[in-house]
Amino acid sequence: MKNWLLILLTFVSFGVFAQPENATTEVVNGKKYYVHIVQDGNTLYGIHSLYNISVEEIIKQNPGTEKGLTEGQKLLIPIVLKTIIHEVASKETLYGISKKYNVTVEAITKANPGIEAGLKVGQKLTIPGVEPTFVSKTQTFSTETPSTSAVKDTVVSSAPKYVVSFSDTIINHVVLDHETLYSISKRFMVPVEDLQKLNGLKSTKIKPGDTIKIPVKKEKVEQVKVREIERIQVRKVDSTLLFPKQSNYKIALLLPFFLEKGEGSSDYLTNLATEYYMGAQLAVDSLERLGLKAQLYVYDTRNDTNSIKKILAKPEFSGMDLVFGPLFPDKVDVVARWCKENKARMVCPVSVNTNVLKGNQVVYSAVASDVTLTAGLAEYTLKNHSTAQIILIKSSSDKDLAMYESFRNTFNTTSFYGTRPKLTEATVENFTSFMKKGVKVILVFPTNEKSLATKFMNNLNGVAGKFNSDNIFVFGTKEWVNYDAIKPQYKNKFHYTFASPSDLNYKYNQTEKLHLKYRSKYNSDMTKMAVQGFDVTLYFCADLLLNKKNNNMVMNEFEMKQRNADSGYENVNSYILQQVDYELINLEQSK
Repeated sequence: MKNWLLILLTFVSFGVFAQPENATTEVVNGKKYYVHIVQDGNTLYGIHSLYNISVEEIIKQNPGTEKGLTEGQKLLIPIVLKTIIHEVASKETLYGISKKYNVTVEAITKANPGIEAGLKVGQKLTIPGVEPTFVSKTQTFSTETPSTSAVKDTVVSSAPKYVVSFSDTIINHVVLDHETLYSISKRFMVPVEDLQKLNGLKSTKIKPGDTIKIPVKKEKVEQVKVREIERIQVRKVDSTLLFPKQSNYKIALLLPFFLEKGEGSSDYLTNLATEYYMGAQLAVDSLERLGLKAQLYVYDTRNDTNSIKKILAKPEFSGMDLVFGPLFPDKVDVVARWCKENKARMVCPVSVNTNVLKGNQVVYSAVASDVTLTAGLAEYTLKNHSTAQIILIKSSSDKDLAMYESFRNTFNTTSFYGTRPKLTEATVENFTSFMKKGVKVILVFPTNEKSLATKFMNNLNGVAGKFNSDNIFVFGTKEWVNYDAIKPQYKNKFHYTFASPSDLNYKYNQTEKLHLKYRSKYNSDMTKMAVQGFDVTLYFCADLLLNKKNNNMVMNEFEMKQRNADSGYENVNSYILQQVDYELINLEQSK
């Protein structure tokens, strides 16, 4: 039961805040914008500082923001283009330079008359229209003011003028359960280092109930009266994606109970479904106290597509507002298509292939994918082990390639202050030849192949006598927890560390409270699947139906991110866990 539970349940952070170079982009009427989704605690000043663009320009592109920001609000931030000077190097071609800066050959030719005849080494070229991502710190450039008139359905060219003033202020924030200094820094857009300095913290360790001082900019936005203001055109919104508030909702829970037994049934799967339902029912009890009025429909999906199609065709399923499940990832697509066609929202409570999110804005994946978790591990490594020797080991399995590239790309592109540490790339066969003595060595091996992970750990142990094992840290994947072929003492010896989508610890206050309620209601001990049922049901019903953010999660933290403008949402939150004395600890909680 334990192994299946982990398989079903386990599956970025993104800098101190979502840096512009990692932000989602959107093209409106031929012009490219960063897309910023407002979080609780965001201010115009913070967004202005993050994207290095004036508050007035933000207001111009997003009319109404001068009256205040709303959590979940979508902002379009103009990408300010640069004009740079490029010095031609040996063997460079006009085509190669155009690709380097993502600018057309025609644009470069137009800015540099006569270069059609050929380039010369040392020749200086003017490169117009370069995005900030492609600008090197060593290059000289000038700013090209973004044209507001190009975005016809967003703003008008003669947008109102504003006077924006700021004054420093300090707010006192009481730390909530499962909040970390890092998550608070993202919420209020204040660097962790600033929070530590202001609060006299020597580490990032905080606990629920602590009061943290947070420096923010109190902003005052006043509109300047002008003689004539053209009417602001409002960008049309697809009304099919709006979910108006209702007095009563219909919620479906699709679970493989196998009540009639049959092919594919097992007591284990029946228990999993029952435990999830028990946790979900506890959440419904809490939601009723928050004011949710809803009918809960519970269906037995078995593990059969035909059974699911029959459920979707039931008369009462028409008009369903929110669908949870199914638990089997390979049965998700049929439900996702139905939800898209019928304008119902769907929550995938366990790990699924993120392809289901593409082109379907009503689907929410509650569990981070392996690729997303690997990105989170890369950011943690860059942030906490920048002085160590970092070796990234490539798997021979094509199935692991996406995780390998996710770590490498995230490590090499995430914003970093100072000299970025070197990332050494190796294989299972030669990684030991790169290891240095007398320094901390981080060995990152993103693989879910049991045989490869076992071979790697055995090889490492074979050469460990040449090094100090206290200095060797192995960063693997969450699947290694289930690999009995890897000796537990090896995981302990080499500080086995991985990114996890959840953190279940029965010693946490919030977990103890829920466990007492669970025992009182069911006279049974609470399982991980039950906690997943509680967390997912509580969060998404409160967020999507009541428009309330609920921070009383037990083992999850939900940070939902839309990868593209037409895609669904994925939870990108991850926890960094490490085996210490044969137990898994949350490294962020232990600081």
